Amino acid sequence: MSLPPQPPPPPGVQPAPLVTPGRRPRGGYIASLVSLVATVVVFGILLALGPWVRHPAPDFISEVDQNLEVELELGEEHLGELGVFGRSFGGGCSVHRPSGTPGNVQMRGASSFSYGADEWNLVHVLEIVEPGTHTISCSNEGVEFGVASMHVVETASTRQMLWAFTWIGLPALGLITTVTIGIVTLVRDRREKAASATHR
Repeated sequence: MSLPPQPPPPPGVQPAPLVTPGRRPRGGYIASLVSLVATVVVFGILLALGPWVRHPAPDFISEVDQNLEVELELGEEHLGELGVFGRSFGGGCSVHRPSGTPGNVQMRGASSFSYGADEWNLVHVLEIVEPGTHTISCSNEGVEFGVASMHVVETASTRQMLWAFTWIGLPALGLITTVTIGIVTLVRDRREKAASATHR
């Protein structure tokens, strides 16, 4: 059964305009918003961690103790430098070589780097020139000392530099990505609007 035709509107009354559904936002704008939120979250995490990297603890080859006095059997792999790490910079250390002669000890001052959760500091550097049994003594009743390789110290600057690049680079990359997606989407949207207007 067909419906009767609708009567025309009275004179002077305009017909109601057709309602077209609203345009859904472009996927590019949504992607730009998601990128912005992710950038803010990452920046917040980095801000909470701080600009200084957490360095690992020294790899101790001796016991850790106050008034440390140990005899270490050092092989060819230990030739070069070993570090004496302490919980503070107080105290003095000495080393005697297998021949009985005193070894070279370099004193280190305060540094911007500390190592491990216990915040160990490099206090002295021991020069090891021959394998054999070395006697190492450190005196300070209020400070714990330990002997370890210098690897954690030698890689500290590189580790800090990489963390600085990460700390600055990740938010910058996220911001650039957000702006780029937004601009590309905006330009494409304007082009399509201009092309649609010329075909009307």
